[in-house]
Amino acid sequence: MTPIDSTLEPATEAMPWLVMYSNSGDTDILDVLEEKKQNSRQTGVNDFFVPLEVMRLVIDGKVAERISLIAGSYIFIRATAEDILRLRQEPPFDQTLRFLHPASSPTGRIYIDDDEMQMFRRTVEKLEHPVEYFVPTSKELLVGDQVCILGDGPFAGIKGVLESVKGHEGGRVIVPLGDVLAVRTPRIPVDDIQLLSLAKTTDNLSGSYTSRAYKKVRVLMADSERLLAEKEKEGKLSETSHAEAVRLLTRFFRLRLGGKIRLMHAQAIYNLLLATDETDTDRFRRFSGMLP
Repeated sequence: MTPIDSTLEPATEAMPWLVMYSNSGDTDILDVLEEKKQNSRQTGVNDFFVPLEVMRLVIDGKVAERISLIAGSYIFIRATAEDILRLRQEPPFDQTLRFLHPASSPTGRIYIDDDEMQMFRRTVEKLEHPVEYFVPTSKELLVGDQVCILGDGPFAGIKGVLESVKGHEGGRVIVPLGDVLAVRTPRIPVDDIQLLSLAKTTDNLSGSYTSRAYKKVRVLMADSERLLAEKEKEGKLSETSHAEAVRLLTRFFRLRLGGKIRLMHAQAIYNLLLATDETDTDRFRRFSGMLP
């Protein structure tokens, strides 16, 4: 699937995106939106993003493409509430453009923060087309640890939900756009997956959030104590041990935890910072301040 989007110079004020849909599913609306965007100073339409589905058909031995709006006919428009209301009174939008307003929305409408939308769009641009968009209709689909992708690959800096990890093969990250749409990245190397927070759900495989967090931090604590002991005995870490300490710091220093597990995590990170001689950094002061 291929998105239609357009980006102008950043606006001076943060402006959310309104989630709308086309009740006709007609792609002709895209040409009109593009015209509105080009005249944004008069129309107020700063930007828009429309995911499309491209179907390839073989007709009489020839390949033909059929382009349509994805299921749900989602349209994301970045404009003020006043401009949106004015837009909906103009043809063809008066007949096709509708608000997406589930009962769970206190305002009666769904808005997406600009930062979240831009991250979603950057992810889509990095994926090979056609992009696999999907609607997170099941809570099971988005259950997982919150992560950030590191490294210098195409997805560096992207945040999302860890879907699965298989040993050293890497893991897939789901990048959701609120509860509306999501895309799935290819496999990301394990060392490039930074944990931000653990899923607070329970299942038969991982157990409760508390038990998962304790198990993960207990292993981190043992590794940090081993590396710190090597530093104190030898005066410095070996090249291999230093690389391991840096890898552990990178993956776990932003992990958000609570209760006694939070103190265990702080102690483990403190040990790693001591082992790597990072005693004069903001991170060191942060974690030393968390210790009793």
